[in-house]
Amino acid sequence: MKPLFNLMVKWMLSLYVRLSPTKIEHIGAGGRPPADLRSILVFSNTALGDTLLSTPAIVSLRQSFPQARLTLFVHRNMAPLFEGLESVDEIVLYHGGYRKFVRTVLALRRVRPQAALLLHSNAPQDIPMAVLSGASIILKPPTTSEYRHYLSYQFVSKAQHVIEERLDLVRLLGGMRVTTRMSLPTRYGRRRPEVLAQPPAGARRIIGFQPGAANLFKMWPAENFAALADRLVQTLGDTEIVITGSRKERALARRIINLCATSHAHELCGKFNIQELPFLAREFDVLVSNDTGTMHLAIALGVSVLCLFGPTSAQLIGPYQDLDKHRVIQKTGENIDDVPKKKRTDSTMKLITVDEVFQAVLEMLREQKASHREHAG
Repeated sequence: MKPLFNLMVKWMLSLYVRLSPTKIEHIGAGGRPPADLRSILVFSNTALGDTLLSTPAIVSLRQSFPQARLTLFVHRNMAPLFEGLESVDEIVLYHGGYRKFVRTVLALRRVRPQAALLLHSNAPQDIPMAVLSGASIILKPPTTSEYRHYLSYQFVSKAQHVIEERLDLVRLLGGMRVTTRMSLPTRYGRRRPEVLAQPPAGARRIIGFQPGAANLFKMWPAENFAALADRLVQTLGDTEIVITGSRKERALARRIINLCATSHAHELCGKFNIQELPFLAREFDVLVSNDTGTMHLAIALGVSVLCLFGPTSAQLIGPYQDLDKHRVIQKTGENIDDVPKKKRTDSTMKLITVDEVFQAVLEMLREQKASHREHAG
């Protein structure tokens, strides 16, 4: 069914391009002079972390083109988190794959975009959707897509943080005011202390654990998280451990708790939906996290994060703001770039020791205490 649908999309695209009066505008390497753009469509329709990493470019578009109507094309599962984002005028939902393809294209066409920026998007549907939206400028970071000839410019891969990679699209469009900070709607700028009934809201210190990840090869072993929980509680005293994640990660969290000697570890996986998760993250003094969307969410909120990286690169997708608040432990092991994702192992993550994570958390807490004393004085 999917190959047949792909052929249908190719036929639709070819027919549309032949009959449409709108032609794709090609842009030179020097970029496009700032123009009176009235409507900009932004694709960031993948997972939580990648959508958050797109927000600097979204804010930069708003600052650079204040007169333009800005529409965000976002995955329907992520939309509740970004509702009310001040830089965006409208949200259009992506339903995944080719689901509701025609209805989605019609919704995008109603936006009447002059430019479509594919900051992080699902292929192979993304470029065809952008073309069929009617945009005359279509930009996407470096890609090998079979549809790349429809793009207004062919970016070349270079070693830089993904935030900068996406900002390159804004710059090429003529954007002059850019920021590298991730953003969330202002409602997440405040705490909701009542969000935690268990563990005790009055606990002196709450350490968050995010042990799950999209793939096994990004995950620090469960037994290491359990050993870390025991050492932290034993050393620090009045400390509660909160394990967060999705419903699918509940079994992993319960395994960690079963491995713990301490009774001060709590499993809250799936108990906070996407729009409530920021309020939970705000309660953490430190979050110990694999390379996940929750990690990026906490960084965006200003929560201190100890980021555990193995086969993925912190230089490309790690913290990029408030660097004094965060720590990164990066290990390099076997080269897995040419290994299919389902066959990759967690061997590199196993190189991260419990002791170095434990010491890093203690150092972060000491630095927080010193900073609080400095501000109080």
